Amino acid sequence: MGESTDWAYVDLVRRVVDEGDFFGRAARNDREVRYPVENIAALRAIGVPGMAIARRHGGPGHSVATQTRAIEAIAYGDPSTAACVNMHWVVADIIGEHADAHPAQSALLRDCAERGAMFAGGAAIPADLLDPSRAGARFRRSGDGWRGSGRVGFATNAEGASYVGTIAAVVDANDDPIGRCVLVLNPPLHTRGIRVVRDWNAMGLRASATHTIEIDDAYVGPEHAFEVDLDRLKESTRAPGQPARVGIRRARAQIAKGGMWLGHCRRIEELLIELMRQRRGAGSVVVSGAPLHSRVETPWAQAALGEVRHWIESGRLVLYASVGEIADPGLDMVTRAERLLVAMYHMRRMCEEVAAATFRLAGAHGFVAQRPIERTYRDLMGMIATSYKAPDLVENIGRAALGLPFVVNAAGG
Repeated sequence: MGESTDWAYVDLVRRVVDEGDFFGRAARNDREVRYPVENIAALRAIGVPGMAIARRHGGPGHSVATQTRAIEAIAYGDPSTAACVNMHWVVADIIGEHADAHPAQSALLRDCAERGAMFAGGAAIPADLLDPSRAGARFRRSGDGWRGSGRVGFATNAEGASYVGTIAAVVDANDDPIGRCVLVLNPPLHTRGIRVVRDWNAMGLRASATHTIEIDDAYVGPEHAFEVDLDRLKESTRAPGQPARVGIRRARAQIAKGGMWLGHCRRIEELLIELMRQRRGAGSVVVSGAPLHSRVETPWAQAALGEVRHWIESGRLVLYASVGEIADPGLDMVTRAERLLVAMYHMRRMCEEVAAATFRLAGAHGFVAQRPIERTYRDLMGMIATSYKAPDLVENIGRAALGLPFVVNAAGG
């Protein structure tokens, strides 16, 4: 409980976001479906990609609390930039779980910490498909390394990454899966046979470069891949017939996603208040003697804004209390998984309720492209479409309470 925060570093991130006008630049990037090059460069300059990497792997080892507050500040400026950073962190944390046993993986983390190298991450079904049997990657042994093909989608940060992180099935010479083994891949993005298909065209988070990765008979050396037997993992979010077990490293990028959601909802609340203060009357005709009330004076609008404030403030309390618990090394992994479920359910519900209230409050004049509330609402929809599902989260919270096997499903597709 009470994990320390490096407030000087958090303030530095906030200053970079503010002085770099991440929010102002987001309008152009959204309109042009343009990767936030300047934002990522500014964050690289202050070490954000490597901020959570452990000291033994070359990083500063910032706390979970510091990392979560940093991504909150980034998302307050631009959620697409925050999505790119968070996806990089997710991949880095997966590598970090195995870096002590695989020196080559430690070298990759050091590259992130010292040079600002970043990962794209994609292990989902491509956007043009709905059937996983037609997607994914399959790799087999080839000399000291691995060779394989496939397609994976929703690889956020694909235009700014040095490496692409994905997970492939391990198959034999007959293309049959070998047990419950998977291959964790993180090859350089320029590897022969690996190609980024720039096909991201979505409602929100349009600048996040969440593209498809095509793999065509690519060879990946042992320094960029390692095999994992899922049945031998000490921690797992989806072990058959067992409760989920989550370590601190696996939890940190997931709980940081709650900080990303919080920062973006804070920005939406500010835009709603500004709109309420400016919006007056109900139509284009002003009748002499009739009061011209602003939306600030309207009871139903006050109540809707009250709902927004309630969810943001309760979300803040739940999130940072949960960060303190999740980062406690004395917490057992099953309990940490339960805490993660509860925290992310509340944060997910916060996003849903803020979205609903925004729709009511903004009205027609809020949902035109001339005003930023339209873009921020779409970005919020993007956030809650791509990560977690409230019914799934609350079902597994119930299963955990009953002592039944439960899972932590982070993917939202």
